[in-house]
Amino acid sequence: MLKLWNERLRRHQLNQFKYLRLIFNDNFVLAFIVLIGALGFWYSNLLGTIHHTLVFGKPIVIILLFLAVQVGGIATLLEEPDSTFLLVKEKEFYKYFRAAKNYSSFMPVVTLALVNFLLSAFASRGAGLKIIDIIAIAIGLIVYKLAFLNVNLMEIYDRAHFGSISMRLASNILLLVALAISTYFFSWTMLIVAVVYYFYLNAQVRTLETSGQLQWKLAIETEDQRMFRIKRFYNLFTDVPGVNSKIRRRKWLDGLLTPIKPVSSNTYLYLFARGFVRNNEYIGLFLRLTIIQAIMLALIDNFYISLIVEMLFIYLVGFQLKPYFKEVMQNLMQRLYPISGKTKIADFTKLSTTILSIQWIISALAILYKFGLSMNSLIIIVAGLAVLIFVNYFYMPRQLKKYLD
Repeated sequence: MLKLWNERLRRHQLNQFKYLRLIFNDNFVLAFIVLIGALGFWYSNLLGTIHHTLVFGKPIVIILLFLAVQVGGIATLLEEPDSTFLLVKEKEFYKYFRAAKNYSSFMPVVTLALVNFLLSAFASRGAGLKIIDIIAIAIGLIVYKLAFLNVNLMEIYDRAHFGSISMRLASNILLLVALAISTYFFSWTMLIVAVVYYFYLNAQVRTLETSGQLQWKLAIETEDQRMFRIKRFYNLFTDVPGVNSKIRRRKWLDGLLTPIKPVSSNTYLYLFARGFVRNNEYIGLFLRLTIIQAIMLALIDNFYISLIVEMLFIYLVGFQLKPYFKEVMQNLMQRLYPISGKTKIADFTKLSTTILSIQWIISALAILYKFGLSMNSLIIIVAGLAVLIFVNYFYMPRQLKKYLD
């Protein structure tokens, strides 16, 4: 079983590295660095405004730490044929899952350590916690997450029940109670509860070694959903086989397409616009980036960082729209329309211009809210408009022509 796990882990890591090399290109790294810098600058300014303990300081800390514990689960790397061809090895699969649990513990531990580190300044200023209290809670949360991974393992064996409620729900309730007590009264409570719960669940998990009653369907479906979420993220940057965007009718958005006249010259413009409205991936990407940009611009009061955020996010949305054009062009049925490639590119450029213009207007409102009617506002808004024009009338047509060639 350990040999099987090592082989699958090696294959999984090679597959992930293939996509990560494509994702972490110069554009993404630049955007990531700027975004982290902007958030860090905003966070620093926020901390500078806190001079006493906030009423909602401790509840905010509790909620953020609770959400951080939810990150990560066991990556089993199970495949559909396993339930048939490896059924005879069912009783030996515990060693496989134990190795999977050890591998899967790295990401949650790193996430919790990072969240606690970043949150420590706010917890100290806004929640009134001492450094020793923050450290004790952080260690307790890491131990608790390691224990919580055993719940994932017990679910695979259909043993994740505590009386009439699920072990997952009971674990989350216990986590909330322990966090509340640690934050308000005795900080070492989280660590004590975590250690006790860790040994309790480890004792429960030992009984699974000889049970051999795997819930194959549940385990395989859970792993498929986990991998789909990862591939869907990769698909934002490059083509991933087997990942198809969900389509929704969204009849309530039909009014947005009314300005497009039903004439032959608008065939592809209507096709692109209708597809964008129905496609969860692209309309979701546009909404997420636009909302994040507006929030950042409304909070950051530094001219240079706001200028970079304005220009960068408009470019990012335009950059992420390119795969949508390729996705439509790969549909063989669309070639039945007697429309030239030049017209297709022009129609997609019109859609891209409309989308980026909406984003630009929303960001301009956020800039005016923060800087008011000033020269700084004017420079940032004009810079965003310049990026919009560059993307749609210089960058986009050249890139789209490659897909047609």
